[in-house]
Amino acid sequence: MKRLLVLMLIVSTFLAIQPAFPASDCPLKGHPVDDGRWARQESLPLETRDVRIRFENGATARMKAVRLRHRDFEIRLHWRDKPEWFVPVDFGALGEKLGAAVILNAGYYDEKGRPMGYFRSGGKVFNSVILHRGRKTFLHYGALFAVGGKDGRPKIVSREIFNDAGVGEAFQAGPLLVADGEPVQGLSRYREYLRASRRTVVGLDAGERLVVLVSETETRGISWCELQAFLVLPESKGGLGVRDAMNLDGGSSSQLWVRGGVEIPGRAAPTYLLAAPKPAPPVR
Repeated sequence: MKRLLVLMLIVSTFLAIQPAFPASDCPLKGHPVDDGRWARQESLPLETRDVRIRFENGATARMKAVRLRHRDFEIRLHWRDKPEWFVPVDFGALGEKLGAAVILNAGYYDEKGRPMGYFRSGGKVFNSVILHRGRKTFLHYGALFAVGGKDGRPKIVSREIFNDAGVGEAFQAGPLLVADGEPVQGLSRYREYLRASRRTVVGLDAGERLVVLVSETETRGISWCELQAFLVLPESKGGLGVRDAMNLDGGSSSQLWVRGGVEIPGRAAPTYLLAAPKPAPPVR
């Protein structure tokens, strides 16, 4: 009996000193070292932030974040058809041509530049197939980013519930990282769950602001599980506090341009997500 009591005491003590994250989760094995503040752009109704996460081994993941409201911007997709898409992007020229203030790479594509999964832009459906719907695998195609055709409101949904009625722009990618403020489960079977790499992420916070996060070129990178922990971490603790988020194409495809000086280069891609400022309402 005494041995049992001692054993129970040891177990209870061990559990008491464990981190708040359940054992099945992947806690952020590092901590944000930036000040967590968003910098308001002088000429644009958006905010940027330099994100720095330092890990236990001393490595640092460096990313750039952008935050904006859809009421101030038209959010849409841009398709670069062949042979144009093989040419590296001149972001300044493309931004001027499209009237965009923010440009980032979007979803996955094959070697011929065709979208892998559903892709709708400018009233044209380039791919009507929602890949792997109804399956419990292939979660890297598990989400869709969509923009309402009438209100221009962005949303991020699981491929299982996506409906293109009333949608103006949409594309499939994944995985779905965060839903309703909680990390999505079931990603641990994938190598990317623990593998640090450059990432492109798009999310929405509780105020329905669009939040973009892109890895810089020279950086340690970040894994899916570390991303999940950082994305849901409240801003008061250095995180982003998003409600919903999904992973886009990453690695050397990760790229971001913000009018006014932000540019993270990447390899040429056929699909981009952009935000163009809406005209100011007339003064009466």
